[in-house]
Amino acid sequence: MSEHRSIDPFAPWTLRGLELKNRFIKAATFEGHCPGGRPDREGLAAFHEAFAKGGVGLCTVSYGSVEPGGRTFDDQMCLQDDILDDLKCVTDAIHRHDAKAAIQLAHCGGLSKWSGWTGRRARGPSAGFNGMGAFIGSPLIRAFRVDELKTLAEQYGQASQRAVSAGFDVLELHMGHGYLLSQFLCPRLNKRDDDYGGSQENRARFPIEVLRAVRQAVGDSVPIIVKLNLRDGFRGGVELEDSVPFACQLEAADADALVLSGGFSGRNAMYLFRGPTFVEALIKVQRRWIDRVIYRMARPSLRSMPFEELYFMKHARQVRKAVGLPLICVGGVQSLASVHRALEHTYDAVQLGRALIHDPALVNHYRDGEKTESGCTVCNLCVAEMDRDGVKCVLNDALPARVRIAA
Repeated sequence: MSEHRSIDPFAPWTLRGLELKNRFIKAATFEGHCPGGRPDREGLAAFHEAFAKGGVGLCTVSYGSVEPGGRTFDDQMCLQDDILDDLKCVTDAIHRHDAKAAIQLAHCGGLSKWSGWTGRRARGPSAGFNGMGAFIGSPLIRAFRVDELKTLAEQYGQASQRAVSAGFDVLELHMGHGYLLSQFLCPRLNKRDDDYGGSQENRARFPIEVLRAVRQAVGDSVPIIVKLNLRDGFRGGVELEDSVPFACQLEAADADALVLSGGFSGRNAMYLFRGPTFVEALIKVQRRWIDRVIYRMARPSLRSMPFEELYFMKHARQVRKAVGLPLICVGGVQSLASVHRALEHTYDAVQLGRALIHDPALVNHYRDGEKTESGCTVCNLCVAEMDRDGVKCVLNDALPARVRIAA
């Protein structure tokens, strides 16, 4: 176990020159507030303002695709020029409460569901089968050409510049959970025989190129956080022998902090969530029969898993031994005692998802001594709500619902 540290979670800390008022971060969780891919300006702003008002130091807007073909759902945003005014309303709402704003930049790669956006097949590190596209568009994945990877890295840089112009203070690069950069890192999915496949160093090459492109695009003053998997959670996926050296490579490439997560969309998503499955509830809220069929097919990848607090920490300690970067805890932070335990030995900050969805003012309650437990039961039914009227807690509807726009 690493050396005991005394860190006050409510005290200010600095990330690449940016002062954050505390060490609590709202994790990027899909909000369900971008109908048709465009932010519901008032709804998305109100959703995140609740967490900023409730005390978090940094609030993360989820999944901004860097190009139209990088989305898994039609209600995910694409970070293009035409939505920047909408996003400025979101960052303004967060800033009103002395909190900072982050946005998650991502690309889904071979998990592209809606081929109608681009008129082309899903693209990934290698050719293969796209289960999410089996009923809509082509089920086949085409491997990215090297020239396309260069273009995509540039698109990451352009998206990051747009995000900064919209008022975001921090960028989070999503390199986990089975999305494109995670697919490149995964030995089972990346079968390339060029410089972007094979060895761990080669599989990490494109994610590192993306990080460098983003750093070059936004300069030295903007903090860049990277979310990566410690383990993918299935045979043939990323293991600690891959993720620990990758963390070292990210540090060398000028990342500012690492969010250490796990799990793989489409294969073992419950490795990320833990607890009871939400798949049956998700099936019920689908409006289209084809979506119900797709989620029924996804049942094997959404089996319930035992829950425990801080369930990634035992693996994160191996990264702590290898890098000096700030590490951010996500997964099973359901009590103030867990916050202190995480910061004592391994992490430098904590990301909260379900606990804040249950109680957006939880950080203030912790600070003021009004609560020591989150109250979240880890039922996971909030996940299913993303396809109804926006993510919310089914036990405590404290978040604003999305105003539906008639088609």
